[in-house]
Amino acid sequence: MKKIIVSGEGGQGVRVISLTLAQLLVNLGFEVSLLYDYDAAVRGGLSLAHLVYDKNPIDNPVIDEADILLKLSNKAEGLHAKTTVYQTGLGTEEGKALKLEDIPPTNEEIPFSELGTEIFGKELFGYMIALGRLMVLADVNAPESDIRAVLPKKYKEENLKAINFGQRLHEDEQKRLGEEKSGRRIKLSERGKQKKAS
Repeated sequence: MKKIIVSGEGGQGVRVISLTLAQLLVNLGFEVSLLYDYDAAVRGGLSLAHLVYDKNPIDNPVIDEADILLKLSNKAEGLHAKTTVYQTGLGTEEGKALKLEDIPPTNEEIPFSELGTEIFGKELFGYMIALGRLMVLADVNAPESDIRAVLPKKYKEENLKAINFGQRLHEDEQKRLGEEKSGRRIKLSERGKQKKAS
């Protein structure tokens, strides 16, 4: 059984990321549970998605510790995961930003919003880059036609390209992107460096 939490603020794509992944998993034959927790505020309020999937029926969809936490904002506290993927700048310990070299080897820090804007022209595509990265870390392999089938109709081709970019984000890409812009912080987990989506 795999457990994933997507954490962010309203307007950051938490629902789109989690629903797209959930629909894809159902189409791949998995049992899926997707629960949302969010504030009443449309933009800027807390938004959480708890996604559990398995080949067998899910007895308990509650997540105490996730396998993967995708953290797009610092709104939610007390979330625990074996691997955390931070939006750049959110990796903190006791309220202080971690130095890149101090981020644990199981965790990642990637500037999803910045990459979405720079590479695809809109910040919102950064959330699809995050989905692609999440798919690699969660070992979700699907043909392009299956991914295309679950994407929102608006910006379908751009979203597909952004997901593919996130799936290909590995050590070589990390070095290239880091060198393009001084001061950019990108750090992949040791496990993530080894997983190069085909």
